[in-house]
Amino acid sequence: MVHTFAFGEEIYIDSTGMGDSFFSGVPTIFPIFFFLIIGIIVFAVMAGIRNQVKTNSLLKDMQQFASDLADHPSDESANRLADYLRDVTSFPVERTQMEPFRVALGSYHLVMESPHVQDETKERIDRQYKRLGILDGEKFADEPAPRRRSSSHHHDHHNHHM
Repeated sequence: MVHTFAFGEEIYIDSTGMGDSFFSGVPTIFPIFFFLIIGIIVFAVMAGIRNQVKTNSLLKDMQQFASDLADHPSDESANRLADYLRDVTSFPVERTQMEPFRVALGSYHLVMESPHVQDETKERIDRQYKRLGILDGEKFADEPAPRRRSSSHHHDHHNHHM
């Protein structure tokens, strides 16, 4: 039904077609999408923080083992490392955070090269390192972290403007 006003140019259209039912649903759809996107972002941030805390804790523990092995390379300290690694479910080998990996690799070499560590303990350590994939990540150990390259590139960028 269309009503036209004589003195104005406004046209009022009163319709009860499909368009109204679609637009009446829009206000409920947008908040759902909004909260869904916010939820995904919050989840991703929380997962990143949890991963960072886990990596930092692992790094701290591995540094303690490396320090013990460097100061007193004994079968007892190597067994403590093997026991610790047995309880670790995964070991992060990330190109942006290679420090835990490098420390773990250093500990591995200290154990394997020590005459004070028994062969049985060396085999235990070797099995745990292989299970966690630490030895597979050795190819990344000598590569510089990507952020270091980008920071030096950023520094060069400033030099071009001078």
